[in-house]
Amino acid sequence: MDLPDERASDISDIRPKVRHISISRRDTMLNDLKNSTVEGILSFVLSVGALFLLIYAVYDSYRQGGEAGIEIGILPLISLVVAVISLILASAGRKNRKKIRHYMENRGTVVSIIVIVLVAAVFTAGLIGLF
Repeated sequence: MDLPDERASDISDIRPKVRHISISRRDTMLNDLKNSTVEGILSFVLSVGALFLLIYAVYDSYRQGGEAGIEIGILPLISLVVAVISLILASAGRKNRKKIRHYMENRGTVVSIIVIVLVAAVFTAGLIGLF
């Protein structure tokens, strides 16, 4: 009993034709921005700004040989305040139930914690007198 439309050897018609989807880096960054809240994006931007401000303060103090004065000495404090504000914004952005993934909030939190630890290290080294 042979069925007229039966093809025992050819099963390639049954398999779905799937094309490989290539996702560019730009698409993943746009997806991160789309899946994040405004507070998360602002948190990440502020934390990166605080990190650059701290790096500039340390570099300028090193360049001037430790004689930078109060203008450069206040920059790590400003960086610390901005990092704490960034942490508060990241936690506020994480409370949004509409967003499933919190990419920028997590990145803002990590960079803010790094800035806080670095500021603590700079002040501890200054108090101990290592530099």
